[in-house]
Amino acid sequence: LVLCLVLPAMRERPIAEWGADTGYNLVFLVVQITLALGLLMLRQGRWENPLSRWIGLGDLLFMLVLATGLSRWNFLIFYLGGLMLCLPTFLLMRWIAPRSAPSIPLAGLLSIYLGLWMAMHLSGYAPAFYAAGIGPDIISHG
Repeated sequence: LVLCLVLPAMRERPIAEWGADTGYNLVFLVVQITLALGLLMLRQGRWENPLSRWIGLGDLLFMLVLATGLSRWNFLIFYLGGLMLCLPTFLLMRWIAPRSAPSIPLAGLLSIYLGLWMAMHLSGYAPAFYAAGIGPDIISHG
């Protein structure tokens, strides 16, 4: 994934632009994860290691690679759209197999979603992941 996303993004864009987008994406992730974990800690009433119960290390590493390989607009569209697709997919999985594990396979579902994005890019329906094309196009054309 690093070879497919991060290296082309670093090679094709000015380093300052890549660094700005990566910083923005990482701040977005840190704020969201901090708020979500803070809410979970308040509900539990005590501190627990989030990696042991709520979020997997694979999820964090996958998000780190996405944050460094996607432009800020593409990251926001991908991340938010992926999360909105993960919940109904997870609920469907639980309906089909009610005895399955109660955790959401976030990295796995988002990787399937990323595969769809890659197929769109390779077929010419989407710009490069590190280009600022998808997000501004969606926002400006409604």
